[in-house]
Amino acid sequence: MNKVAVVTGGASGLGRAVALRLFGNGHSVVVVDVSENTEGMPAETERSESWHYIRADVTKKDNTIRAVEQVIDRLGRIDILVNAAGIIRRSPAADIPEDELKSVLDINLLGTVYMCQAVQPYMARSGGGSIVNFGSMLAHYGSENLLSYAASKGGIVQVTKCLAVEWAKYNIRVNAVSPGYIETPLSAGATLDPVFRERILSRTPFRRFGKPEEIAAAVDFLVSPDASFITGIVMPVDGGLLAGDPSLFPPASMRTVKGDE
Repeated sequence: MNKVAVVTGGASGLGRAVALRLFGNGHSVVVVDVSENTEGMPAETERSESWHYIRADVTKKDNTIRAVEQVIDRLGRIDILVNAAGIIRRSPAADIPEDELKSVLDINLLGTVYMCQAVQPYMARSGGGSIVNFGSMLAHYGSENLLSYAASKGGIVQVTKCLAVEWAKYNIRVNAVSPGYIETPLSAGATLDPVFRERILSRTPFRRFGKPEEIAAAVDFLVSPDASFITGIVMPVDGGLLAGDPSLFPPASMRTVKGDE
């Protein structure tokens, strides 16, 4: 059955890849984004009655409620919510400007919570649904100059688990993906830097960056009937980065030594 999917942050980046994947699978897709920039979208989206766009700022709870109400008015239901809207800012932890900390938490964390709250009554009323939130590698380990971003993504992990437990009784599944280093226009400044590139690739078992389509495929699985018994998980899509550092192995002189550990 074709479903109605709402994708926040769907005008660009990973959200765009998810929206196009779900649209390609025959679902009706509603992109909710603060940006009006939809350049680069396939022509078929403009001509299709299954592609919709709502401009909304998810940091305001009233905005998320109105956006969801518009979806219900147009399409009658919401089966899938993907919270891909997010920003990243970099500042030393001791000197993060207050407005920067607040904006990152508002968009990444509170925006996710508000959208989940807004769709919950409609999903519960219709017998269930599936929500996928966007974590990050920074939800699982620390880094310099990224406290605000890491805090927001770590919060999303716990939000995902709490909602999965609380909303299972409504047959609402809540999961998350944690993308690794993905090549997108937004990340090009980092992924194209030769020093940073080698640093990350040397720690990634697959020795490459991911593609937006690979994140979209993981989300597509989590919202599909094939994942009907999966809720509360945080799925890394990272080329093995969180599994371990391939550069951490004993020197050759120690590899044949036998004895007590």
